[in-house]
Amino acid sequence: MLNQLKNLTRDSIIYGIGHIATRVLTFLLLPYYSFHLSPAEYGELTLYFLFVGMAQAFFFYGLDIAYLRYFALNKDSERRRVVTGTTMMTTAVTSGLLALIIIAAAGGIGRLVVHAPTHPEAVVTLVRLCAGILFFDTLSTFPFLLLRGTLRPTHFIAVKVLNVAVNIGLNIWFIGGLDMSIAGVMWANLAASAVTFLALVPVLWNSVVFSLDRALVREMIRFGLPNVPTYLFVMIIELADRKILELYRGLEEAGLYSAGYKLGMFMAVVTGAFRFAWQPFFLSHADEENAPVLFARVLTYYLLVTSSLFILLSFFMDPLIRAHWPGVGYVLEPRYWPGLVVFPIILLAHIFDGVYANFMVGVYLKKLTAWLPLVTGVAALFTIVLNVLLVPSFGMMAAAWVTLLSFALEAALLYVVVRRHYHVPYEWVRVAKLAVACAVVSGLGLTHYFSGVWARILLVLAFPVLLLLVRFFDERELFYVRRWLLRR
Repeated sequence: MLNQLKNLTRDSIIYGIGHIATRVLTFLLLPYYSFHLSPAEYGELTLYFLFVGMAQAFFFYGLDIAYLRYFALNKDSERRRVVTGTTMMTTAVTSGLLALIIIAAAGGIGRLVVHAPTHPEAVVTLVRLCAGILFFDTLSTFPFLLLRGTLRPTHFIAVKVLNVAVNIGLNIWFIGGLDMSIAGVMWANLAASAVTFLALVPVLWNSVVFSLDRALVREMIRFGLPNVPTYLFVMIIELADRKILELYRGLEEAGLYSAGYKLGMFMAVVTGAFRFAWQPFFLSHADEENAPVLFARVLTYYLLVTSSLFILLSFFMDPLIRAHWPGVGYVLEPRYWPGLVVFPIILLAHIFDGVYANFMVGVYLKKLTAWLPLVTGVAALFTIVLNVLLVPSFGMMAAAWVTLLSFALEAALLYVVVRRHYHVPYEWVRVAKLAVACAVVSGLGLTHYFSGVWARILLVLAFPVLLLLVRFFDERELFYVRRWLLRR
């Protein structure tokens, strides 16, 4: 089991580098945006990306998860080429048609996306740019899945880094050099998406048979189609708060919240890296006798890593952002600082998102995708109702707490559904010990006794000691830790 977990950790790190490369945009460009865009402009920009996120459900219509499943479970290389070719041909046609529909209806869509835009004259163009981004991003998704499925992490990372380089370079030129504001961001994203797809074309060229297997298309759509409402509901859980904040509190507060949320996405980078490695991992080990025990241990270690990161980031991100660095100045423009209050809450929310991903093993192995719309739909309804009730009075803090509760509810509901069909002996006693230790350390960090940097460093060091005291680690784990320390 240890070797298998090492492989999962290695793959998470490898694919995480590629995933982090794209997410670096969040952390590198947010400070840049804060000095060139007003909070209201940043709030409007977030709404365009909200539209992209929602529309992507219809561009994929479940073919992404269907492709991953049928490719991974099919060991015949020629059949894999047919699966890839069929998927790409189908996607190219449907994505092109949907992009044309968005372009034609850009005016009406724009009025729905942004209630009171900061640049009304640019709304139609910006929506059309969204259509182009959706088209190229959808086509690029499947070559990336192919690289993951054939274990080519170096190529995967190289293309991701290329995307980042083009995006950052053009953002700086369009916004800082040409003063294009929001339009500059969207043009940069479109160009980066197009360049990324072109870079992936050689991957497809040698791994695809351009023939349409109609029976396969029908089978993949039956498997993946339930993911459309699921994806929409997931997007509602993650993004609807921005739209509700705009409607009830204005674009400026939506922008401030989005900035704090973006910083909290650091944990989403970690969970995203885990997801990239996790799906191929559990599919490849599903037939092994000890698979359920292995999957249970994965959840325990995932929570150990993310809890440790939560403590570190929630303790030290805020002082790092507010510090005035010699020769650099502030990392984030001070008018964006009010949004930092939601940062630790969003970190915690995305830990639950990773727990949800862990529970997905039963969905894939037992073909339970038909349950996903119910699970995510309940959580989405919960999100909308609570945001509408609480955001008008409590603003972005309400939005953050509702996000956390919604992610936790989503994970809990999925667990209830899956455990009846695929039993995994999760280590709930160990998870409870970990949760208590994390809560104690985090709670102490909120008091004025531990508000200083050195006091918080002591708390961070106390966390593993507390885990030892509550007997979180088993004897085998302690043996490997001692052996590792002696090697040093």
